[in-house]
Amino acid sequence: MVQEVISLNSGKIYDYLYHIDVRAYGKSRMLSIYLGEFDDGTILFDCGSSLDTKKVLRYFRNNKIPLNSFRYLITSHHHFDHNGGMHLLYDKIKKHNPDVKILTNKMTMDLLNNYEDHLNRAKRTYGDLIGTMKSIENTAFQIIEPSNYFSSDLNELEIIDTFHKDNEEIKLGILHTPGHTPDHQCPFLIRNNQMEFIFWGEAVGTIYHATKLVTMPTSMPTYFNYDDFMETLSNLKRLNPLKAGFGHFGVINGKENVRAILMEHERFLKQFRAEIVEAYREKPETKHVMEKLFPLLTPRTDLKIEENSIFNGIALGIVYGMMMDLGYRKA
Repeated sequence: MVQEVISLNSGKIYDYLYHIDVRAYGKSRMLSIYLGEFDDGTILFDCGSSLDTKKVLRYFRNNKIPLNSFRYLITSHHHFDHNGGMHLLYDKIKKHNPDVKILTNKMTMDLLNNYEDHLNRAKRTYGDLIGTMKSIENTAFQIIEPSNYFSSDLNELEIIDTFHKDNEEIKLGILHTPGHTPDHQCPFLIRNNQMEFIFWGEAVGTIYHATKLVTMPTSMPTYFNYDDFMETLSNLKRLNPLKAGFGHFGVINGKENVRAILMEHERFLKQFRAEIVEAYREKPETKHVMEKLFPLLTPRTDLKIEENSIFNGIALGIVYGMMMDLGYRKA
Protein backbone atom coordinates (compact mmCIF):
# COMPACT_ATOMS: atom_id res chain seq x y z
CA MET A 1 0.00 0.00 0.00
CA VAL A 2 1.41 3.39 -1.06
CA GLN A 3 1.25 5.94 1.76
CA GLU A 4 -0.44 9.24 0.93
CA VAL A 5 1.76 12.32 0.92
CA ILE A 6 -0.65 14.39 3.02
CA SER A 7 -3.04 12.89 5.59
CA LEU A 8 -6.17 14.98 6.07
CA ASN A 9 -8.68 12.75 7.84
CA SER A 10 -9.08 12.34 11.57
CA GLY A 11 -7.72 9.04 12.84
CA LYS A 12 -4.57 7.19 13.85
CA ILE A 13 -1.32 8.06 12.13
CA TYR A 14 0.60 5.71 14.48
CA ASP A 15 -0.62 3.08 16.89
CA TYR A 16 -0.33 5.70 19.67
CA LEU A 17 -0.99 8.98 17.82
CA TYR A 18 -4.21 10.49 16.47
CA HIS A 19 -4.62 13.36 14.05
CA ILE A 20 -7.85 15.25 14.82
CA ASP A 21 -9.67 17.70 12.55
CA VAL A 22 -11.56 19.85 15.05
CA ARG A 23 -13.62 21.49 12.29
CA ALA A 24 -12.71 24.99 13.44
CA TYR A 25 -15.16 27.69 12.29
CA GLY A 26 -17.52 24.83 11.42
CA LYS A 27 -15.39 23.76 8.45
CA SER A 28 -13.11 20.82 7.76
CA ARG A 29 -9.38 21.23 7.06
CA MET A 30 -8.97 24.40 9.13
CA LEU A 31 -7.25 23.20 12.32
CA SER A 32 -5.37 20.05 13.33
CA ILE A 33 -4.61 18.90 16.86
CA TYR A 34 -2.85 15.69 17.91
CA LEU A 35 -3.49 13.14 20.66
CA GLY A 36 -0.89 10.73 21.99
CA GLU A 37 -2.34 7.71 23.81
CA PHE A 38 0.17 5.53 25.65
CA ASP A 39 -0.05 2.68 28.16
CA ASP A 40 1.01 5.06 30.94
CA GLY A 41 -0.62 8.35 30.02
CA THR A 42 -2.14 10.60 27.36
CA ILE A 43 -0.91 13.88 25.89
CA LEU A 44 -2.50 16.49 23.63
CA PHE A 45 -0.79 18.89 21.22
CA ASP A 46 -2.98 22.04 21.06
CA CYS A 47 -6.71 22.05 21.80
CA GLY A 48 -8.40 24.62 19.54
CA SER A 49 -10.52 27.57 20.59
CA SER A 50 -13.23 27.54 23.26
CA LEU A 51 -15.72 26.94 20.44
CA ASP A 52 -13.97 23.63 19.72
CA THR A 53 -13.82 22.25 23.26
CA LYS A 54 -17.07 20.26 23.16
CA LYS A 55 -16.05 18.70 19.84
CA VAL A 56 -12.65 17.74 21.24
CA LEU A 57 -14.21 16.15 24.33
CA ARG A 58 -16.67 14.30 22.10
CA TYR A 59 -13.76 12.89 20.09
CA PHE A 60 -12.13 11.65 23.30
CA ARG A 61 -15.38 10.02 24.37
CA ASN A 62 -16.05 8.40 20.99
CA ASN A 63 -12.53 6.96 20.94
CA LYS A 64 -12.69 5.83 24.58
CA ILE A 65 -9.88 8.11 25.77
CA PRO A 66 -10.33 8.38 29.57
CA LEU A 67 -9.93 11.92 30.88
CA ASN A 68 -8.09 10.67 33.96
CA SER A 69 -5.30 9.38 31.69
CA PHE A 70 -4.11 12.83 30.59
CA ARG A 71 -0.62 13.75 31.78
CA TYR A 72 0.10 16.83 29.65
CA LEU A 73 -1.74 19.40 27.56
CA ILE A 74 1.02 20.78 25.35
CA THR A 75 0.84 24.08 23.45
CA SER A 76 2.44 25.21 20.21
CA HIS A 77 1.74 28.89 20.99
CA HIS A 78 -0.79 31.19 22.63
CA HIS A 79 -3.09 32.10 19.72
CA PHE A 80 -6.82 31.70 20.34
CA ASP A 81 -7.41 29.25 17.49
CA HIS A 82 -4.76 26.86 18.81
CA ASN A 83 -5.14 27.13 22.58
CA GLY A 84 -7.90 29.61 23.39
CA GLY A 85 -9.98 26.73 24.74
CA MET A 86 -7.27 25.58 27.14
CA HIS A 87 -9.02 27.07 30.17
CA LEU A 88 -12.15 25.02 29.48
CA LEU A 89 -10.35 21.80 28.62
CA TYR A 90 -8.03 22.01 31.62
CA ASP A 91 -10.93 22.62 34.01
CA LYS A 92 -12.78 19.62 32.58
CA ILE A 93 -9.82 17.22 32.69
CA LYS A 94 -8.65 18.42 36.12
CA LYS A 95 -11.88 17.08 37.63
CA HIS A 96 -10.82 13.60 36.51
CA ASN A 97 -7.06 13.99 37.05
CA PRO A 98 -5.95 16.79 39.41
CA ASP A 99 -2.32 16.14 38.41
CA VAL A 100 -2.71 17.02 34.71
CA LYS A 101 -0.42 19.87 33.63
CA ILE A 102 -0.29 22.38 30.80
CA LEU A 103 3.25 21.82 29.53
CA THR A 104 4.58 25.05 28.06
CA ASN A 105 7.06 27.90 28.42
CA LYS A 106 6.66 30.97 30.63
CA MET A 107 5.96 33.31 27.73
CA THR A 108 3.03 31.21 26.54
CA MET A 109 1.64 31.07 30.07
CA ASP A 110 1.88 34.85 30.37
CA LEU A 111 0.25 35.42 26.97
CA LEU A 112 -2.56 32.95 27.66
CA ASN A 113 -3.27 34.80 30.90
CA ASN A 114 -3.02 38.29 29.37
CA TYR A 115 -5.16 37.63 26.35
CA GLU A 116 -7.26 40.77 25.98
CA ASP A 117 -5.18 42.56 23.32
CA HIS A 118 -4.78 39.37 21.32
CA LEU A 119 -8.51 38.63 21.30
CA ASN A 120 -9.36 42.22 20.37
CA ARG A 121 -6.99 42.05 17.39
CA ALA A 122 -8.27 38.60 16.38
CA LYS A 123 -11.86 39.82 16.41
CA ARG A 124 -11.06 42.21 13.53
CA THR A 125 -10.22 39.24 11.32
CA TYR A 126 -12.41 36.44 12.67
CA GLY A 127 -15.38 38.30 14.16
CA ASP A 128 -17.43 36.19 16.56
CA LEU A 129 -15.51 33.02 15.65
CA ILE A 130 -12.80 33.66 18.25
CA GLY A 131 -14.63 32.24 21.26
CA THR A 132 -13.57 33.22 24.77
CA MET A 133 -10.36 33.08 26.77
CA LYS A 134 -9.89 33.20 30.53
CA SER A 135 -6.91 33.29 32.85
CA ILE A 136 -5.66 29.92 34.07
CA GLU A 137 -4.25 29.36 37.55
CA ASN A 138 -0.46 29.24 37.70
CA THR A 139 -0.54 25.83 39.38
CA ALA A 140 -2.05 24.40 36.17
CA PHE A 141 1.23 24.92 34.35
CA GLN A 142 4.46 22.96 34.24
CA ILE A 143 6.93 25.50 32.89
CA ILE A 144 9.81 24.30 30.74
CA GLU A 145 12.59 25.88 28.70
CA PRO A 146 12.15 24.53 25.16
CA SER A 147 15.42 23.26 23.78
CA ASN A 148 17.51 25.31 21.37
CA TYR A 149 19.51 22.25 20.35
CA PHE A 150 18.66 20.68 16.99
CA SER A 151 20.47 17.61 15.71
CA SER A 152 19.97 14.60 13.46
CA ASP A 153 21.67 12.59 16.23
CA LEU A 154 18.63 11.79 18.35
CA ASN A 155 20.79 10.83 21.31
CA GLU A 156 21.81 14.46 21.63
CA LEU A 157 18.28 15.89 21.81
CA GLU A 158 16.82 16.95 25.16
CA ILE A 159 14.04 14.68 26.41
CA ILE A 160 11.33 15.91 28.79
CA ASP A 161 9.48 12.68 29.54
CA THR A 162 9.12 9.08 28.40
CA PHE A 163 5.99 7.04 27.69
CA HIS A 164 5.41 3.39 26.81
CA LYS A 165 3.34 1.55 24.22
CA ASP A 166 3.44 -2.25 24.11
CA ASN A 167 6.77 -2.34 25.94
CA GLU A 168 8.35 0.23 23.60
CA GLU A 169 9.61 3.62 24.80
CA ILE A 170 8.33 6.83 23.20
CA LYS A 171 10.32 9.90 24.18
CA LEU A 172 8.88 13.44 24.28
CA GLY A 173 10.92 16.56 23.64
CA ILE A 174 10.06 20.19 22.90
CA LEU A 175 12.03 22.62 20.70
CA HIS A 176 12.15 26.42 20.75
CA THR A 177 10.83 27.60 17.36
CA PRO A 178 10.11 31.37 17.39
CA GLY A 179 9.15 33.44 14.36
CA HIS A 180 5.41 33.12 13.95
CA THR A 181 5.28 34.16 17.61
CA PRO A 182 8.13 34.49 20.11
CA ASP A 183 6.62 31.78 22.35
CA HIS A 184 6.25 29.14 19.64
CA GLN A 185 7.46 25.62 20.46
CA CYS A 186 7.43 22.29 18.60
CA PRO A 187 6.96 18.98 20.44
CA PHE A 188 8.42 15.81 18.95
CA LEU A 189 8.18 12.07 19.61
CA ILE A 190 10.96 9.47 19.26
CA ARG A 191 10.56 5.67 19.11
CA ASN A 192 13.13 3.01 18.15
CA ASN A 193 15.75 5.69 17.48
CA GLN A 194 13.52 7.42 14.92
CA MET A 195 11.87 10.81 15.24
CA GLU A 196 8.47 9.48 14.28
CA PHE A 197 6.61 12.77 14.59
CA ILE A 198 7.09 16.48 15.08
CA PHE A 199 4.26 18.95 15.57
CA TRP A 200 5.22 22.06 13.63
CA GLY A 201 2.21 24.14 14.66
CA GLU A 202 2.78 27.27 12.56
CA ALA A 203 6.58 27.15 12.54
CA VAL A 204 6.63 26.13 8.85
CA GLY A 205 3.67 28.16 7.64
CA THR A 206 0.37 26.54 6.70
CA ILE A 207 -0.76 24.07 4.06
CA TYR A 208 -4.28 24.35 2.69
CA HIS A 209 -3.88 21.93 -0.21
CA ALA A 210 -4.92 18.28 -0.22
CA THR A 211 -2.37 16.93 -2.71
CA LYS A 212 0.38 19.50 -3.42
CA LEU A 213 3.26 20.41 -1.13
CA VAL A 214 2.62 24.15 -1.32
CA THR A 215 2.47 26.41 1.72
CA MET A 216 1.33 29.83 2.81
CA PRO A 217 3.02 32.21 5.25
CA THR A 218 2.09 32.61 8.91
CA SER A 219 3.32 36.19 9.11
CA MET A 220 0.37 37.37 11.18
CA PRO A 221 0.66 40.55 13.25
CA THR A 222 1.83 41.54 15.72
CA TYR A 223 4.60 39.21 16.79
CA PHE A 224 5.85 37.82 13.48
CA ASN A 225 9.63 38.12 13.12
CA TYR A 226 11.10 37.19 9.75
CA ASP A 227 14.69 36.68 10.92
CA ASP A 228 13.61 34.42 13.80
CA PHE A 229 11.29 32.51 11.47
CA MET A 230 14.03 31.83 8.93
CA GLU A 231 16.43 30.73 11.67
CA THR A 232 13.77 28.31 12.93
CA LEU A 233 13.41 26.86 9.42
CA SER A 234 17.17 26.42 9.24
CA ASN A 235 17.15 24.65 12.61
CA LEU A 236 14.28 22.35 11.67
CA LYS A 237 16.15 21.25 8.55
CA ARG A 238 18.68 19.54 10.83
CA LEU A 239 16.03 17.02 11.88
CA ASN A 240 14.75 14.00 9.96
CA PRO A 241 11.23 13.22 11.17
CA LEU A 242 9.15 10.51 9.52
CA LYS A 243 6.00 12.64 9.80
CA ALA A 244 5.34 16.32 10.47
CA GLY A 245 2.04 17.75 11.65
CA PHE A 246 0.79 21.21 10.73
CA GLY A 247 -1.63 23.21 12.83
CA HIS A 248 -3.25 24.32 9.57
CA PHE A 249 -3.62 21.58 8.25
CA GLY A 250 -2.82 17.88 8.23
CA VAL A 251 0.18 15.54 8.33
CA ILE A 252 3.08 15.28 5.89
CA ASN A 253 4.24 11.66 5.49
CA GLY A 254 7.77 10.52 4.69
CA LYS A 255 11.18 12.06 5.31
CA GLU A 256 11.59 13.24 1.72
CA ASN A 257 8.20 14.97 1.70
CA VAL A 258 8.83 16.57 5.09
CA ARG A 259 12.12 18.00 3.86
CA ALA A 260 10.57 19.04 0.54
CA ILE A 261 7.88 21.14 2.19
CA LEU A 262 10.40 22.76 4.53
CA MET A 263 12.49 23.80 1.51
CA GLU A 264 9.37 24.90 -0.38
CA HIS A 265 8.24 27.13 2.46
CA GLU A 266 11.66 28.70 2.83
CA ARG A 267 11.74 29.54 -0.88
CA PHE A 268 8.18 30.84 -0.96
CA LEU A 269 8.55 33.03 2.12
CA LYS A 270 11.54 34.76 0.50
CA GLN A 271 9.47 35.30 -2.66
CA PHE A 272 6.46 36.53 -0.67
CA ARG A 273 8.60 39.08 1.19
CA ALA A 274 10.33 40.27 -1.98
CA GLU A 275 7.02 40.80 -3.80
CA ILE A 276 5.68 42.84 -0.88
CA VAL A 277 8.79 45.03 -1.07
CA GLU A 278 8.30 45.51 -4.82
CA ALA A 279 4.59 46.28 -4.50
CA TYR A 280 5.22 48.77 -1.70
CA ARG A 281 7.82 50.57 -3.81
CA GLU A 282 5.23 50.91 -6.58
CA LYS A 283 2.65 52.39 -4.23
CA PRO A 284 3.02 52.44 -0.42
CA GLU A 285 -0.62 51.64 0.27
CA THR A 286 -1.85 48.51 2.02
CA LYS A 287 -4.69 48.08 -0.47
CA HIS A 288 -2.28 48.15 -3.42
CA VAL A 289 0.12 45.67 -1.80
CA MET A 290 -2.78 43.37 -0.98
CA GLU A 291 -4.13 43.51 -4.55
CA LYS A 292 -0.68 42.60 -5.87
CA LEU A 293 -0.15 39.70 -3.43
CA PHE A 294 -3.60 38.09 -3.43
CA PRO A 295 -3.13 36.40 -6.85
CA LEU A 296 0.08 34.86 -5.50
CA LEU A 297 -1.79 33.23 -2.62
CA THR A 298 -5.02 31.94 -4.14
CA PRO A 299 -3.48 29.18 -6.33
CA ARG A 300 -1.80 27.74 -3.22
CA THR A 301 -5.04 26.35 -1.80
CA ASP A 302 -7.67 24.00 -3.17
CA LEU A 303 -10.22 25.17 -0.61
CA LYS A 304 -13.12 27.09 -2.12
CA ILE A 305 -12.21 30.63 -1.16
CA GLU A 306 -15.62 32.00 -2.05
CA GLU A 307 -17.10 29.66 0.58
CA ASN A 308 -14.48 30.50 3.20
CA SER A 309 -15.30 33.87 4.69
CA ILE A 310 -12.12 34.08 6.76
CA PHE A 311 -9.60 33.54 3.95
CA ASN A 312 -9.56 37.21 2.92
CA GLY A 313 -8.90 38.19 6.51
CA ILE A 314 -6.08 35.69 6.83
CA ALA A 315 -4.54 36.89 3.55
CA LEU A 316 -4.67 40.51 4.72
CA GLY A 317 -3.17 39.50 8.05
CA ILE A 318 -0.14 37.70 6.61
CA VAL A 319 0.53 40.57 4.20
CA TYR A 320 0.16 43.21 6.91
CA GLY A 321 2.30 41.24 9.36
CA MET A 322 5.13 41.06 6.83
CA MET A 323 4.73 44.78 6.14
CA MET A 324 5.09 45.41 9.88
CA ASP A 325 8.26 43.33 10.02
CA LEU A 326 9.64 45.35 7.10
CA GLY A 327 8.91 48.55 9.00
CA TYR A 328 6.21 49.68 6.58
CA ARG A 329 3.42 49.62 9.15
CA LYS A 330 2.97 49.82 12.91
CA ALA A 331 0.78 47.65 15.12
